[in-house]
Amino acid sequence: MAIPACLWRRTGEIYKANREFAELVGVDGYMLRDGRLCIYELMAEDSAVNYWEKYGHVAFDSNQKAVLTSCVLRFKPALPTHGSTSPTTVRGRESEGKPEERFISCCFSFTIRRDPYGIPTLIVGNFIKC
Repeated sequence: MAIPACLWRRTGEIYKANREFAELVGVDGYMLRDGRLCIYELMAEDSAVNYWEKYGHVAFDSNQKAVLTSCVLRFKPALPTHGSTSPTTVRGRESEGKPEERFISCCFSFTIRRDPYGIPTLIVGNFIKC
């Protein structure tokens, strides 16, 4: 049984994610590689703020490595597309083809991997739907 997992840099750019995480957030797998998306773009605003606060408390404390918390993820988030400034509308409504964004409550843990000098380099996150 695979658990949704994601790897991101200390600045938030997602480096890799597994298929289960892609399905959890409703995003194509290729978008979850090589910094195309950031982890905070997949979180509700309050959850992103909570994550950065917790990260800030443990990032430079080499005695702490992992944090267990909760968050709200966006399912099929409305991501900006290059070249378009506004969503297409049909008679004042958004286009029928655009997926509806929903929110998913999750428990998640993140573990900070550090370089030999103790500087955070990579964050490993594991998510479980509540």
